[in-house]
Amino acid sequence: MKLLLYAFLLLAAATAQAATLRGTVTDGKTGEPLIGATLQLMKNGTATRYGGVVGLDGQYHINDVPAGSYVLRAQYVSYQTVEKAVVVGAGLMTTDFALPEASRDLAEVVVSGSDREGDRSVRKAEQKADNVLNIIGAKAIQLLPDITVGNVLQRISGVSVVRNATGDGQFAVIRGMDKRYNYTLVNGIKIPSPDNKNRYVPMDIFPADLLERLEVVKALTPSMEGDAIGGAMNMIMKSAPNHLTVSATASGGYSQLFSSQPFSGFSTAGTQFKSPSELHGNQYAAQPSDFSVKPLQYRTVSFPVNGLFSLSVGNRLLNRRLGFMLGGSYQHTYRGSNSLFFRLNGQPGPDPVANTPIFEMVEKRTYSNEQGRLGLNLKLDYVFNERHKLNLYGLFMQLDDKQHRNIYGNQLTQYGDVSITDRSVFRRQNVANVTLQGDHKLTDRLTMNWSAVQSLAISQTPDWVDQSLTYRTAPDAEGKPVASAIYIDPVTHYWTHNQDRDLTGYLNLTYALSPSLELATGGLYRAKNRSNFFNDYTLATVLPGGDRQVFAGIDKAIFSFRPESYAYADSTNGNNYTAQERIAAGYVQAKVTLPNQLQLLGGLRAEQTQQAYDSQIPVTATGKSGTISYLDLLPSLHLKYPLSSRANLRLSYFRGISRPGYFELVPAMFPGDYFSEQGNYALKHTVADNIDLRYELFAKNNDQLLIGGFAKNIKNPIEYGFNQFTNNTYVYVPLNFGTAVNYGAELVFAKYINQWGVSGNYTYTHSRITTSKRVYGRDASGNIVNSIENQTRPLQGQSDHIANLSLIYKSVAHGFDAQLSWVYTGRRINIVSPYKDLDYWQRGTSQVDLSAEKRFGGHFSVFGKFQNLLNNPVIVEVMKPNNLGNLPEQTRPDRILVQKDAFGQTYILGLRYRH
Repeated sequence: MKLLLYAFLLLAAATAQAATLRGTVTDGKTGEPLIGATLQLMKNGTATRYGGVVGLDGQYHINDVPAGSYVLRAQYVSYQTVEKAVVVGAGLMTTDFALPEASRDLAEVVVSGSDREGDRSVRKAEQKADNVLNIIGAKAIQLLPDITVGNVLQRISGVSVVRNATGDGQFAVIRGMDKRYNYTLVNGIKIPSPDNKNRYVPMDIFPADLLERLEVVKALTPSMEGDAIGGAMNMIMKSAPNHLTVSATASGGYSQLFSSQPFSGFSTAGTQFKSPSELHGNQYAAQPSDFSVKPLQYRTVSFPVNGLFSLSVGNRLLNRRLGFMLGGSYQHTYRGSNSLFFRLNGQPGPDPVANTPIFEMVEKRTYSNEQGRLGLNLKLDYVFNERHKLNLYGLFMQLDDKQHRNIYGNQLTQYGDVSITDRSVFRRQNVANVTLQGDHKLTDRLTMNWSAVQSLAISQTPDWVDQSLTYRTAPDAEGKPVASAIYIDPVTHYWTHNQDRDLTGYLNLTYALSPSLELATGGLYRAKNRSNFFNDYTLATVLPGGDRQVFAGIDKAIFSFRPESYAYADSTNGNNYTAQERIAAGYVQAKVTLPNQLQLLGGLRAEQTQQAYDSQIPVTATGKSGTISYLDLLPSLHLKYPLSSRANLRLSYFRGISRPGYFELVPAMFPGDYFSEQGNYALKHTVADNIDLRYELFAKNNDQLLIGGFAKNIKNPIEYGFNQFTNNTYVYVPLNFGTAVNYGAELVFAKYINQWGVSGNYTYTHSRITTSKRVYGRDASGNIVNSIENQTRPLQGQSDHIANLSLIYKSVAHGFDAQLSWVYTGRRINIVSPYKDLDYWQRGTSQVDLSAEKRFGGHFSVFGKFQNLLNNPVIVEVMKPNNLGNLPEQTRPDRILVQKDAFGQTYILGLRYRH
């Protein structure tokens, strides 16, 4: 008992003599906290076991330090080491450090890669920007659960994504403005789209691990291209570092969807990229032997494993004048979804209420997608001297997507035909860009920047095959359904490919008239050439005697052309066209800083657009060819007032435009998944006036608070609607809808306390547009009437509420980071119907993801990414009273569920090396 008492007294005495050291480590020039800086207590020149790391709140803590005299050393990469003598007594002691930057060679004119990619650099770039933008850096992207840029975009304030059949984000909707109202840049250079119909770029092509940062610009300056109303997405690829840097990852994963069902794929070996008419000419009569059945010979994989690999190497050579960064990424993934789709039977019915939807079939759809995503990035820069620098950028992206879609068309009645449809689609999309750029300081006040750019976007879909099988159920003697033999229906083969080539030159001149006044002028000229090819063949399966053919395997099927004219390519299909676009633009811009530090940046941009196309439709048809020319004057003004060294108040105005895509102008019919689509040669481009107001607070420790609002007045917005083609047929076409308004508010926040942090954003958007809709109902006498009424609705794709919330844990001392993320996308219109109250609305949906990384051994780390943990489905509804009692999956009386997609969870575990 006495020994325990003595031990307790000794422990109390030691505790009384121990102390806690705390303080901050900051940049000696800017005062910014250096998160991750290390502190070490030294005694007699030897390191003790007492040390600490600056946490997310910008402070370090060293606990239980015995009394005595020490030297406290503070260190951080790219900064000079600073030491301070400290005498430790009892209690709490505070010692702060301000580290000067390490000296640099005069020829070293770039910031190190780690600085550019970190949160501190990103926040500083947002604060110093001339216009309104949001940025996410590579360090933050690395911790996210996302592997493609398309999915990363959903984490940025005001951005929601349109998902593809696998659940991956494919296109961005910025501030409620549909994907057509935004454009994509790589290193500040606009790139064309491989999409076969539209201008906007599919963002799921780009692997996220090649990015240095991702910017979303929400207010355009005169020096920026003017065809964005929602915003511009700028992917800054990794740049040359100051020293040898090697980064590599290898990871594997799995999709939970395939734990309950096998993956069903097909081989593309020997795929013929050209159709019979391309190989032999339009006068060639195709033979059934010209068409392969391999795409319809499916193989199952019970446990498909995803593989993801990346490697980046960079350095500076030749006395640090030549910098290079070479990066590559390859992702081979298996994705898919299960979908329930209610197929409408054309025109709605008048009973029991007007515009009552009539469904002919409920389809169970299963998607299996095998994807190969390749990305290559090369950046070179050569510094001749402090006045002249050359940059060469090279980019190549490729996405191979093999999709097998199986549809089980279950009739809503017990007896009748049941269809089983398989679709095999192999699509290859490429984006390539080469940019040579020069930065020159011609005099002490005059600088020049120029760029010569060649970009190419290609999409190829060779031998897209649709096959349908049908069997009939009929009652037996006891009234039980009995299935007939399975018959094979006609099989359709499609070939389609398109190419978009840009040659662009940029020139910018900037003259510093005084330290507070800067004048700039410049412009661009772009020559765009686009071509589109479409060819389809339908092979009959009726036997020579006229009987239906019983299906005994696709390799045993007998095909023919009936009538024989179907063996020839359609020479009047408007989906075969060529198009040219010439854009000449110039701008003048001034930036002035007043004595009260108010910064004004404004000017005028002029863009002259000339478009021409020629299609294959008959010469007698309206719209076979066309030319379009228009001039847009686009003023803008941006005010930034620094309320303090860490706070800004911004007010911006700009005018932007949106040009139609070429497919949208050519009046050609194209078979879509749900509706036939057609272009509109009378379509006008969209013009919008935009206002933005934002308060910004960039507090220490990477804390952040952004609060703002925006408003847009949109003339001639383009949305898809329906035009009547025949008495009972409607086609989905792009249309102008008068004038629309769009306004909203944004909130962005981040707060860190020691190792913990919480960040998020919320955007409210409200838009309204009034269009005419059809009403099919009955009058007071019970007679059927077909009338037209106006209906006001939101813009297609706009969600009232978008939110992100992340709980972050970062322990620099233990080398462990983790993040739990939640994304919410509010309800929005997916498809605009020509009938009143029959628009397709996507229900608000949430996604929860988890990611973590543990570093060890100095250069290595292990990481995990886990997506869609709750497996929330995407549900589409028609907002009509649900008085249809025979539909499955219905849960609410005030709406009708018409589509339900489930994607399952995905898991990735990997190893990362960084030197």
